[in-house]
Amino acid sequence: MIKSRMSREIDNKVLDRLDAWEKDSPPGPIELYIRLMRIQTEAKSHVTIQKTQLSPKVIAERLSRYTPLLTFDDLDLDWPEIKNLFREALSVISEYSDSVDPQRDIPLKDITRAWFEGKPLPKLGIDEDTLLVALHTALKPFLAAHADAFLLEVKQERWRRGYCPICGSRPNFAFLSKEQEGARWLICARCDAEWLFQRLKCPFCGLEEQKSLAYFTDDKGIYRVYVCEQCKGYLKAIDLRQAEPEVLLSLEWIATLDLDRQACELGYTAGDLNPAKRT
Repeated sequence: MIKSRMSREIDNKVLDRLDAWEKDSPPGPIELYIRLMRIQTEAKSHVTIQKTQLSPKVIAERLSRYTPLLTFDDLDLDWPEIKNLFREALSVISEYSDSVDPQRDIPLKDITRAWFEGKPLPKLGIDEDTLLVALHTALKPFLAAHADAFLLEVKQERWRRGYCPICGSRPNFAFLSKEQEGARWLICARCDAEWLFQRLKCPFCGLEEQKSLAYFTDDKGIYRVYVCEQCKGYLKAIDLRQAEPEVLLSLEWIATLDLDRQACELGYTAGDLNPAKRT
């Protein structure tokens, strides 16, 4: 697959923005996310995939059953490169945690399959959150490439599910479209696929009762945090109708980390990203 000129331009802008953020000497946790984002973005510049041979019939059948298009066995993954990215991510994380050994022997293929399929990860003597962050960093460039290759197969008006039509994961960010009168689009936490979703529905538990769904905004009305009183989950979003003309969506999750703090202080938690739980 050939990477488009537009994608390369966006990646370069992301790297420039990360450079500027690092020069401001951000606090440790934010600095860590910036460095991990750099690993992902630099890897995207040379990651290519061969589009898997899913027939039109298989694609239509999966989408008609609201099944994500790609199973783990459909993925085109460069394991030596993934291993390098995984070790690089662990090495960076180890600078912020004394308990992380970046040289620990990890059965990478097995844990990657379990992670992708939403199954419990094996006990490996390493903190699970650390393991998940390193896996996400290593796999994100490849999953994003798959999303670029397959997203046009999805009829957006028909999908409208709380999980990604490409890889099955949950969203960790959203945006309100400028061109579609504020239509809400979800962004996959794993592969960055974007899909259309209802304005009044929780993507995590499926609740549609208006009295139990709400959102709060920042002072300028640019950012929102959608909250659900049933599952107590939250989802951050940016209103592109109110934002500056150029927004780098891949960086907005980091740029809005203070909204996570505020949501947690109000008793909400980040929505369950487990792809095995679908609504």
